[in-house]
Amino acid sequence: MANQKDLKIAILIDADNVSSKKIEEILNEVNRYGIPTIKRIYGDWTRPYVENWKNSLLIHAITPIQQYSYTQGKNSTDSALIIDAMDILHSDRVDGFCIVSSDSDFTRLATRLRESGKLVIGIGERKTPKPFIASCDKFIYVEILEKVAPAKKNNRKNNHTTPKTPPVETPSPEDNQATSRNDMASIEPQTLPEEVNITELDDDTLLMLKDAVDDTADENGWAFLGEIGSLILKRKPDFDARNYGFEKVSHLFKSRKDDFEIDERSNEKSRNRLYYIRNIINKTATPTTPADSSTAESDAQPPIQAILPSRGNKITADDVKKNQIRITKDFKTLFPNRTRKIKVVIVNEFECRFSYRGDRSHVLNLGKVAAAELQLQEGASYSLTKLDEFVYKLEKLEEKDMKA
Repeated sequence: MANQKDLKIAILIDADNVSSKKIEEILNEVNRYGIPTIKRIYGDWTRPYVENWKNSLLIHAITPIQQYSYTQGKNSTDSALIIDAMDILHSDRVDGFCIVSSDSDFTRLATRLRESGKLVIGIGERKTPKPFIASCDKFIYVEILEKVAPAKKNNRKNNHTTPKTPPVETPSPEDNQATSRNDMASIEPQTLPEEVNITELDDDTLLMLKDAVDDTADENGWAFLGEIGSLILKRKPDFDARNYGFEKVSHLFKSRKDDFEIDERSNEKSRNRLYYIRNIINKTATPTTPADSSTAESDAQPPIQAILPSRGNKITADDVKKNQIRITKDFKTLFPNRTRKIKVVIVNEFECRFSYRGDRSHVLNLGKVAAAELQLQEGASYSLTKLDEFVYKLEKLEEKDMKA
């Protein structure tokens, strides 16, 4: 596919579902993904509800397509838009489509365009049905595209001080370089509206972010922000940092200091810095002793987080050095779904209690804190013995046991 700056995009607007007041922001948003070579809007222009569109069409050079409503209750506008989209597709004049509507009737159209290898961007209101959102490569809510209110003028007399221009942040590669639908997450918004309906970051979305980090991470747990963003968009096309009050995805991750580590690295090829993200799995918890293990679950301290391993059958010195513990192949039979996260509570100096979590990563990582609490001896190896349901005991193996 062509470079992001050269992508040719057809913008098809459903006049029945979009306000003319938002068209400037919509076009500015699409310009960030490519060049709008086709701009058409569909509606019945004999009706009064489209009267406000006329000036906008002239200013932005949008071609109006007349579509009469032949039968009451039937939406002929949708049909006209779909037919034109398929004609444009087969003419092979564009690299992608932007469908501006909140109507689920365009779900199959978006799916068909993607099947033909075209980029599909959807823009609509928050009421847009989920099927249409899921059928797009990227979906943007018009509510976050409102104009930024102009700054109030300073009318104080004899004030000749020229206000300082705020420094323009140099975009990093993961912020502004995109070459295909897989890199769309790296395109970041230029501004954030002054008044916008901000959504709280819910647990499901946070878990999705953590999963994306895990699934793109290297052996040390670090994941490149550009790859994280691409994976997130594949799983949640309507994800946008602006929905949560942040101009950039990197700002969103930085705001979650209890959940993510951020590493800014220099780029040899440019002055831009690269962002790498790692999940914070371990949270310090006060271990319980045999005397108070019965009250472990009622303890207000959060449990240490761990992840189920996928390979290895011994705890080795290297595991301790890397702050990673790999435990017994038999463990897989205890937990048949080995791609599930688990949560661990330190019961005493040698015992752990495990329970499922509902996501997909698979490296057991207790870190230095847990290794110290478990009194793991560097250079020694251990086995895991089941004591009770979800309770296991770590036992140090002697050299003869290792040979056996």
